[in-house]
Amino acid sequence: QKIETLGGRSLQLAQDITREEALNRDASEMIDRLEWETEELSKAALGQDDKLSTATREAQDASAVLQERETDLSQLTEDVARLSARHQSAHRLLQDCEKTLQRSRDEAEKAEQALQHSEQQVVEAAEAFDVDEGLAAQAQAQAEQCEQALERVETARSDTQAREAEARAQRSRAEGEHTALEAEMTALAKLLARGSQEGGQLLDRLQVEQGFEKALGAALADDLRAAEVEGEDALSGWRFLPDYPVAQPLPNGITPLSNHVSTPDALGRRMTQIGLVDGDEGARLQAALQPGQRLVSLEGDLWRWDGYCIWAEDAPSTAALHLEQVNRLEELKQKMAQTEAELHAARSAHDLLSGELTEWAGKDQRAREARRQADREVIEKNRALSNSEAQLNLAKGRVENLTLAVARHAEESLGAEAQRAEAQMAVDALEDIQSLKDRVEDIKLTVEAARITMLSKRSEQDELRRAGEARMRRKQQVTKELSGWRLRLETADQRRVELLERKSQTEADLAEAALVPDALARKREELRSAIAQAETRRKAAGDNLATGEAALRNAIAQERDSERAASEAREARAGAEARAEAAQETKTAAAQRIQDELQTTPQELLHSLSTDADRMPHADEIEAEVNRLKRQREALGAVNLRAEEDAKEVESEHKSLSEEKADLEAAIHTLRNGIAGLNREGRERLLTAFEQVNSNFGLLFKHLFGGGEANLVLVESDDPLEAGLEIMCQPPGKKLSTLSLLSGGEQTLTAMALIFAVFLANPAPICVLDEVDAPLDDANVTRFCDLLDEMCRRTDTRFLIITHHAVTMARMDRLFGVTMQEQGVSQLVSVDLKKAESLVA
Repeated sequence: QKIETLGGRSLQLAQDITREEALNRDASEMIDRLEWETEELSKAALGQDDKLSTATREAQDASAVLQERETDLSQLTEDVARLSARHQSAHRLLQDCEKTLQRSRDEAEKAEQALQHSEQQVVEAAEAFDVDEGLAAQAQAQAEQCEQALERVETARSDTQAREAEARAQRSRAEGEHTALEAEMTALAKLLARGSQEGGQLLDRLQVEQGFEKALGAALADDLRAAEVEGEDALSGWRFLPDYPVAQPLPNGITPLSNHVSTPDALGRRMTQIGLVDGDEGARLQAALQPGQRLVSLEGDLWRWDGYCIWAEDAPSTAALHLEQVNRLEELKQKMAQTEAELHAARSAHDLLSGELTEWAGKDQRAREARRQADREVIEKNRALSNSEAQLNLAKGRVENLTLAVARHAEESLGAEAQRAEAQMAVDALEDIQSLKDRVEDIKLTVEAARITMLSKRSEQDELRRAGEARMRRKQQVTKELSGWRLRLETADQRRVELLERKSQTEADLAEAALVPDALARKREELRSAIAQAETRRKAAGDNLATGEAALRNAIAQERDSERAASEAREARAGAEARAEAAQETKTAAAQRIQDELQTTPQELLHSLSTDADRMPHADEIEAEVNRLKRQREALGAVNLRAEEDAKEVESEHKSLSEEKADLEAAIHTLRNGIAGLNREGRERLLTAFEQVNSNFGLLFKHLFGGGEANLVLVESDDPLEAGLEIMCQPPGKKLSTLSLLSGGEQTLTAMALIFAVFLANPAPICVLDEVDAPLDDANVTRFCDLLDEMCRRTDTRFLIITHHAVTMARMDRLFGVTMQEQGVSQLVSVDLKKAESLVA
């Protein structure tokens, strides 16, 4: 196998030797071709420097021409921009002047129309003022007439009211007297009827002169209650006996009582033996009396013939009281007739005056209504007059303001006309800008041609430079390749020699050199790979060359665009400079206007506005706002010449109000301190009163219920002024509970105990209780009456009880009853129960 390998290698070496010989031939051909290319490159490089110098000089000349043309274009462009800015500024100023002039004319026309309208309003307001003034005068006269009429009515009404009050007082007095007489007569009639229940007694048949009742009662006493009887078998009483044939005479100077008394015949004998004396003479004359004779005094003293005497205060006579009541009743009947006549006259007079007073009250109401209507009419007419006067003054003020506005607008129109003429002259004086623009366009074409020429020359220069550089690079590359091929040829010869030697060696070492062809094959592959990589690098270099040339073309285009942009920027700068000059002129004019109209500088004006310049609105907006404010100022009317005085008055009033405020705050502070003191004192007094009332409540509760416990508790707050009151009660035999859990009667009694507990803390002279016993039964009413007795013992209060309960009425000291015997007529009847009890006893 080794022999086969070495045989193959030998064959391969033979082939390699053949290939190396072919490569040597190729290398020789390549060396010849590269030497020829070197000669050609050398020939092409001849005159390259001269051509490059010439192209460079031509490019520099074209660039200088282009720069000169661009300088001329820039200067002319700046001139055009500056002139254009002047034209724009001048035309803008002319337009502003024309707008100002037109606005002034419009404002003047509006002011003139408004002036005519305001003058017409002045005439109309003056006429309205005259009419309202007349109406106000008429209303004032009518109001004065109504006031006079009202005074007359009030005078008559006051007189009638005084007379009606007097008549009402007389009627009240008459009704009071009539009611009192009627009540007294009713009471006396009831008493007499109750005392005359036994019929036939002589007491009812007597007629005694007034004032002699006590004397007759002392003389006859209860004998008067006996009846007159007839026959020997009759009952007890007075039997008629004829007079004495010879009656025993009374002592000298004594008047018989029969002279003042009209009695039945049965009392004839008795009455002849009764004499009437003064209280001081009775004891002295008693000894002169004959048997059966008696002496009495008007006071009711009695002296008998047998020495017996009795004083009136020791033995009051019910008969005398009865006789007095009878006489009093007769007297009351006579007075009643007179009182009824007086009452009828008083009622008639009062009714008549009441009707007159009602009539005068109606007249007074109508007069007052007429006066109020007249006052309202006066107020309305004066208000209308004030409005008319205000409208007249306002119209006059508008006329004055509009007159000034018309004059001002006329001056502004003249000024605007002069400014417009100056602006027009400035526009006419400017150079024609179109010719300059045409020259700019021509120069632009020249500049563009020069730029194209310069770019062409620069392109030729670059092309020559690139060609020279390419030839130089190619020459260097060829030199390198030539050296490489020569080295490769030498190497190939050496390799061929080596291959021959190796072939000989291989042939000699055929069995041992089987692996040589494989190494050669690998070497060949390596060489092929190196050749491919070299070709790849060559193509990449070509691509880079094309990319560089494209980048060069792009750079040239960018340079052209940059030069064009620079030209346009120069034009814009020139325009901006021109506009800046125009703006500076406008700024100067505005500063002069500010100085003329406001007497200040723009910086001071901006500082006074307290705002940032960057936040200032546009000039057109400011101009519109100024015009609007001017119109508002004109609409305000004439200047208030009293403004300073009004300000002083307002300041004085403000100072006065401030002082009043300080006084009020001090008063509030004092009041709050006082309230705090009152609250503190109120708490102390309330707690003191609460303790006292709580103690009284517990005692009265025990008295009413006969035991038990009760107390008051403050709830819901620690402050006694804000706390509520809870009533805790424990009647005998029950548990402690609140008032709401007790029965109705227990609640009523507990409430009474609480009321009387408060009453005991500060007793009043009079206490009125209205039907407090209505929900109580008889047992609780008795407890209530016992409580009243206890209260009467502990206080000096007079209790007035309104009740329908018999038990309560029976426990009272005096009763007052209100009855209505006739419809609409009430009567009051009173009974003193204590006195009645003494009479019954």
